[in-house]
Amino acid sequence: MIAARGPSKPRDAGRQSAARSGSRVLPELGHIGPFTLYSFGLMAALGLIIPAWFLAKDLSQRGLDPAFAYEILLAAGIGGFVGARLYYVAENGTGDGLFSTSGLTWYGGLIGGIVAVSLLGRLRRKPLGIVANLVAPGVALGQGIGRIGCQLAGDGDYGSKTSLPWGMSYPDGTVPTTEIVHPTPIYESATLLVIFYVLWRLRGRLTGPWQLAGAYLAMAGTMRFLVEFVRRNPTEVAGLTTAQIISAVGVAVGAVLLARGRGARAAVA
Repeated sequence: MIAARGPSKPRDAGRQSAARSGSRVLPELGHIGPFTLYSFGLMAALGLIIPAWFLAKDLSQRGLDPAFAYEILLAAGIGGFVGARLYYVAENGTGDGLFSTSGLTWYGGLIGGIVAVSLLGRLRRKPLGIVANLVAPGVALGQGIGRIGCQLAGDGDYGSKTSLPWGMSYPDGTVPTTEIVHPTPIYESATLLVIFYVLWRLRGRLTGPWQLAGAYLAMAGTMRFLVEFVRRNPTEVAGLTTAQIISAVGVAVGAVLLARGRGARAAVA
């Protein structure tokens, strides 16, 4: 016996409904007493801890003290948070104070982390080019994990409107939208995890000072430059966004570092 079919929905409406139902986000994972566990905060923490574990493993395989990995973890965490907060306040002219968790900028976090780890390297008398190579795979891994947090939180890092079948909406995100948009955090996370894998495999070959770090800059910069075409950031110069300009500079610097390190080998001190 065949049941009678009700009125059919238009194809676009059906696709949008499916996209919305398949794109539930989880800004909050639960509560522990009076504390709220946020998905973004959890992924940010894992984006520091997991790369530190890989770095400690790498140092152990080289016969070096793995404790240096956890010193880098602490420096990158503090420097990254302070840098992200200060950049946001400087860019927007608003803020609830340095220690507020609202208003963080990725570029500021990257700059703050680099400065803090560089200072640690100088304190420990480690060549900065070697430290940069050591942390390059972990930076890609940490970013990839962090972007999962952006996706779960629906924090506004999604892209422009799209009609592609994998488009998503973020009606329950911290920055909600009911439009079907590019899930750019997924694009970035997937690519960054691939970049981590490539860098991890190359860490025994690209051993010249700054060389592995140059490979990171070239690959990550290319990825971000391309993803920006489907993000919602305003253009600034020559039809490019600020992120694309910074990415282009990063790709150029990365290419120079790769070329300069060719044929050179350096021991980890």
